[in-house]
Amino acid sequence: MTRSFGVVAVAAGLMSLIAIAAVPAHEAAHGATHATQIRPLSFELVGQFQNSPAGVTPATHTHYGYLSYLGGIAAFGGSPENETTALFTFYADAATLRVIADGPLRIITRTGTLNIYRDASPDGSFDAPEKFRDGTRVLAGEFRQQVVNNTITGSFTTFHRVKITSTRPFQAGRRMMQFGRVGQTFRIALNGQGNMPGPPSGYFAGYGVSG
Repeated sequence: MTRSFGVVAVAAGLMSLIAIAAVPAHEAAHGATHATQIRPLSFELVGQFQNSPAGVTPATHTHYGYLSYLGGIAAFGGSPENETTALFTFYADAATLRVIADGPLRIITRTGTLNIYRDASPDGSFDAPEKFRDGTRVLAGEFRQQVVNNTITGSFTTFHRVKITSTRPFQAGRRMMQFGRVGQTFRIALNGQGNMPGPPSGYFAGYGVSG
């Protein structure tokens, strides 16, 4: 009876060792990491943009800035609440596909890529747009954009449909969070004022939501 118990105990001990060895080292030490998806997405953003000079072919466009609100997560690391303290920034590149004239309106269609960054050391500056993409990229997406530009007032509205192509977890306090999932879509609507020829070419603010 004693011998049988000893054999069972040894076998159980070996199984425990095998189970521990099967767990990756970082999980055995810290536990598995599970990120909570931010669903639905809800955020507000502030930014500026730059268009290529008139006559340049193909016409290009970049817009950049920061998230001024993100549902459920702190958007700023301090005060004042502006680009210098923003914890999430974005940078987008696009190409112009066409421009349609309708009286004083110009309807511009573009396609491009949008990236959102988690910046643990906020240092955003509209005088140095590249600073808006010096953080860790936490989301990448492809978008189609329509701009309705009023050539009399210089004001415009913009609508984007963005499809997420890449997303990765990031630390938010004690939690790991993640912007949605690959394949998910969300919408961005912007209002702004042109400043051609700039720089910048204009200013805008707006919001983004998923269904």
